[in-house]
Amino acid sequence: MKRYNYWKYSLIILILIFMTGCASISTIPSKPVVNFFTASPQTITVGESSTLSWEVSDATMVSIDQGVGNNLALSSSVSVSPTATTTYILTATNDTGTVTEMVQITVATNTYTVTFDSQGGSAVSSQIVEDGGLITEPTAPTKTDYTFDGWYKEPGCTNVWNFNTDTVTADITLYAKWNTNSYTVAYTMTYNGNGNTGGSVPVDPSSPYEYGATVTVLGNTGMLVKKGYTFVGWNTKADGSGTDQAEGSTFIMGTSGVTLFAKWTPLYALGDTGPAGGWIFYIKEGGYSDGWMYLEAAFSDQSVGTQWGCKGTSISGADGTAVGTGEQNTIDIEAGCITADTAADICATLISLGGYDDWFLPSKDELNLMYTNLKVAGVGGFTTWYWSSSEFSAEHAYVQYFLGGGQGTQSKDITAIRVRAVRCF
Repeated sequence: MKRYNYWKYSLIILILIFMTGCASISTIPSKPVVNFFTASPQTITVGESSTLSWEVSDATMVSIDQGVGNNLALSSSVSVSPTATTTYILTATNDTGTVTEMVQITVATNTYTVTFDSQGGSAVSSQIVEDGGLITEPTAPTKTDYTFDGWYKEPGCTNVWNFNTDTVTADITLYAKWNTNSYTVAYTMTYNGNGNTGGSVPVDPSSPYEYGATVTVLGNTGMLVKKGYTFVGWNTKADGSGTDQAEGSTFIMGTSGVTLFAKWTPLYALGDTGPAGGWIFYIKEGGYSDGWMYLEAAFSDQSVGTQWGCKGTSISGADGTAVGTGEQNTIDIEAGCITADTAADICATLISLGGYDDWFLPSKDELNLMYTNLKVAGVGGFTTWYWSSSEFSAEHAYVQYFLGGGQGTQSKDITAIRVRAVRCF
């Protein structure tokens, strides 16, 4: 009985000791936990924004550097707009310590292309430069007979580019400036009258010019004229198909001399009123190569019906049909046919029609031009059949029907055919 009580009391004492020891053990507090800290998107360009998001547990204070803030909520988000690649550090703190987490936002920089125009020199490679960055000065190009004198912002080389301070904010082209070596021949600026019949070409007092120099185009200072034409400026080609250059305009002298040709435009156009008050129906290519350039038809008919004349007689020399033969045909008809009031005689004896007395009966082809360039255009008041000055045979001469355009021949004694005089000048 005593032994039993001993073990009983011993067990009770052990249990009490164990319980007392357990009661003295306390739980150790833990550091904060960063559940997540992210940036979305992680790559932006300048001017765009990204969102920082986070969630923290067991913290008494949360902060994010780079000016985001202190005493932040345990779970939140904020928009940021860095202008350069930036690392953000989140710091979470409690009584037992501090933990950190970081995230980086990459800011992509705009880039621009810098092109180098060596203006006739050796080639220079282009560069890619970040927005606001500096250009790396390239190795100077070379050019025979010239010395390189720097890079400029415009082709005329007025404003130099400073590689130490000038920054790139857009795609640009820089231009090489060249100085001629002492032995280099400059280039002449020449003006050409291009067939002028009077006046003189201007002489540029600043010629010759070095490469890259600015040339100012002169006006018609020598009062150039060309019969039948009006001066309308200068052109780089004699036929006017090149580049027009107006008085006072400028261009940059290249690596060869320049000739500017006078540009001429005809005084009259087809269907215009001519100097005698009639209608211009032909403009000859080559201008006054043989003394005339234009054909002008009288304003109205000179006869509503008359004969060609001298039927049965072959008129020597009156068989020309081409453009330009009507005047000689008329002279030959007047010499070989003395009959008055024939078609040719009516034209040849016109006195001061429109202030001129050089009228004649048109040839077959000249008559056809009157139809195609006047009648078809609704000009001239033409009606039915008209005589030409072109003889077909001793019995017949050529005529044209102006209501349809057909040509044929008629007996020289037919009196129902009209007459329209023409002149050349």
